Amino acid sequence: MARKVQATVDEYPSLWWIVIPPALLISAYFARKWYLARRLRVHGIGKGAPGFQTGVRRVRVTPEIAARIQRGEEVSPEEIAASIARAEQEEANPGSSSPKQAKPTKRSPTPPSEPVNEWLPETVTGSKKQGKKRRK
Repeated sequence: MARKVQATVDEYPSLWWIVIPPALLISAYFARKWYLARRLRVHGIGKGAPGFQTGVRRVRVTPEIAARIQRGEEVSPEEIAASIARAEQEEANPGSSSPKQAKPTKRSPTPPSEPVNEWLPETVTGSKKQGKKRRK
């Protein structure tokens, strides 16, 4: 009985089974790397919400700058810093203000202080109130 010792080419696994899976894994790796880099570039670093920025200080701007921003004009950070410095200087020296700004304005009392974590609900940030304990 003569047996076939050599296997034919058809009996070997296809070359595609060796080439395609690693190619898919490598392409998925680079696609994910590209996606994460793009997401970081577009949304920036934050808490996961698009447009949310951490470490941003809120500043009071003058009414002129606020009006320009509302109209959609581009306002540079230098202009904002200059207007804030000018407003602080005028607050420090109320007698040296220009005549057109000398008219009395109704000012509300000091604005309420901003909460430390304004995006968290009060139940998380507030102190825990404990009820009366039952005696046994």
